[in-house]
Amino acid sequence: MPPLAIPFHHSEPGDPALLEWMRDQIDAMVGLGPAAIAVMLGMVILAIPLGIAIAYWVTRARQRGGGA
Repeated sequence: MPPLAIPFHHSEPGDPALLEWMRDQIDAMVGLGPAAIAVMLGMVILAIPLGIAIAYWVTRARQRGGGA
């Protein structure tokens, strides 16, 4: 093992025990199943770029219309 390597490091992108604990905590707080949480997170992920696009179109329409 190289001298600067982190001991006890694993190949996963995150600590599996921590990720499992976080998932359990979210399930306990929200009270929904994994599918419902995935759908809600997907809607949030899609809403952000859609909100930016709508704001851009509204601003562009106001500028072309001679608004303030």
